[in-house]
Amino acid sequence: MIDSPKVRSPSFYRATIACALAAAIYLAINGRLEFYFQGFRRGTPPVTDDFTYQITTAVIWLVAVAPLLFAAWELGRQHLAARRLGYHLFVGLGQVFRIAFFGAPSPAHLEGFARSPTDRPRNAVLLGLLVAAALPAFFLGFAPPLRTFNGGVWLGVAGALMGLAAYCHRRAVAYLHDEPGLWNVFCQYRLLNPARYEQSGRPFVWIQMAALVGLVIWWLVGGAFLIG
Repeated sequence: MIDSPKVRSPSFYRATIACALAAAIYLAINGRLEFYFQGFRRGTPPVTDDFTYQITTAVIWLVAVAPLLFAAWELGRQHLAARRLGYHLFVGLGQVFRIAFFGAPSPAHLEGFARSPTDRPRNAVLLGLLVAAALPAFFLGFAPPLRTFNGGVWLGVAGALMGLAAYCHRRAVAYLHDEPGLWNVFCQYRLLNPARYEQSGRPFVWIQMAALVGLVIWWLVGGAFLIG
């Protein structure tokens, strides 16, 4: 846990926002942005010149937005609750805009960075339901061949298992007391170790692991039987 969050000057955050905004305006004015998305809507392989043009557009955008993403990551990773719950980049992005337009945060505001997440069953249920619905909705939206009874059953069960895993992760993370290091390559794997949690959170870790194993088996075996 970081006791004193590292916060850069408001001018730095304003510069990162201005860089991304300037690139977006430039790409929109010269037509690159529209051409880039037209390539996806066409649905046909682009010719070499078109592909090079799209790649160049993507590189320009990534280079321009990289400072903003870095600033958001740097701030977000210091927010304990957001980092453990997995949405630190969004929190960091909000903090970038907050500091850029309203100045340096107060000490009282910075204290919130050190608060660990609490166990909120209602939020966990809502998250689980959202994830359970999002998976089948995504595949049914982009893969018309799956819009059958068998496809709906396959995706529905997979969504339910993924939603259960998300629910258990949200409940368990409130009891995490031994967080893996920031640069640990196997961070997500190590978070599935029940010993890293207080006793109250360990049952949720076991259920989460069972749901993830069940998801892999169902995705492969269930898909083979139902989809072929």
